[in-house]
Amino acid sequence: MNSDNKISSASEFPVALFCLGLPITLAAFAMDGTIAPTNLPDLLITGLAILGLFSELFRQKMNSTMPLWIKAGLPCVAIFWILTTYISPNLKPLAMSVPFLMELKPILYALVAALWLSLFGPPEPKHFYFWASWLGLLVTCDFAYQFISLGLIATPTLFGSTALTGPLLLAGLCATIHDVTRHKISRFIILMGIFCTLSWDASFAAVTILLFFGPKGTAKKSALVLTLLLFNYISIAPQDSAFITPSDLPTYWLWFTFIELFTKNIDLLLTGFPLSVPLPLSVPASLWNTWNSQHYAWTDSGIYMFHILPLWLHLIGAWGLGALAGTAGIATWLSRRFSSDMMTSLLLTVAIAGFFFPIFYNPATGIVMIMAFMCAIRPEIQSFRFE
Repeated sequence: MNSDNKISSASEFPVALFCLGLPITLAAFAMDGTIAPTNLPDLLITGLAILGLFSELFRQKMNSTMPLWIKAGLPCVAIFWILTTYISPNLKPLAMSVPFLMELKPILYALVAALWLSLFGPPEPKHFYFWASWLGLLVTCDFAYQFISLGLIATPTLFGSTALTGPLLLAGLCATIHDVTRHKISRFIILMGIFCTLSWDASFAAVTILLFFGPKGTAKKSALVLTLLLFNYISIAPQDSAFITPSDLPTYWLWFTFIELFTKNIDLLLTGFPLSVPLPLSVPASLWNTWNSQHYAWTDSGIYMFHILPLWLHLIGAWGLGALAGTAGIATWLSRRFSSDMMTSLLLTVAIAGFFFPIFYNPATGIVMIMAFMCAIRPEIQSFRFE
């Protein structure tokens, strides 16, 4: 964490909100002994969208003595309260449309990010690694407290699940790649936070990024690999598992089950499964408690595509191989048109972490990753590697 990272504009507010504000809020609920609302990230991004819309309406009157945040913020709070208090409870007739609305989430998050950045401009790389450093420090402290004080080796969840903290920390790590000769403290804190999540996939993505784009030297790269193996061993040793932790079992079960379904129905690889019809899947009894704890709602109505969290499995299941081809085309265009180490590391993050994390289908990680990509297309980011 660098001392020159001060809040200088509102452009970094969404990054701060989801990298630090949301995890602290989740921790406050947990320490109070209550369960945070499962739709809390959705509520936050809804509030962010409303605030952005009112900021757009009032920004033409900047010469007023009343600050923009008050002019836009007060109506935002009022409308948000009306929506959550009076309108949301009356939306049950739209339940049949939920599977289709769920597929629009990445587009909606991109629109919110575009609205915010059109008002305040794209954030800089330092904003991502600054707020990710704080998140990494919190996750590391949570892990250390469990290990030292409680003698417990378990995934730290006080500040959110691995599906939340993993991609957020990876986005911050990619931001440090912009200038690999600097930000060593921030990079170390973020990396330790990633290791302490005990997420094998997030750790593997981080090590892969640093092996390709991180500091040079055989000793440093060897230390990265050894640390990866150490934390992977720490994560599986208490469960007597050979490779994975119990919380990852539903994801592996989904992958193997979908492979079997595609093998028996090759045409589904081209069309995908219907969004509004439950999938021909039944959760094994041995996985039910873990599955139910991860999905909370809709568990009695069958398994729909929006239950399938891993990004790549979700895209193939919903849209077929055409989705992968389109995604590969977009990634190729981004890497060539906006070539930089930060852009390439972000694409690599999505490629690896997408096997386990929802990324763009999660409100917090979706908008932060989208804003990170928008940051990476800035001209000064592209030209840096050639200086």
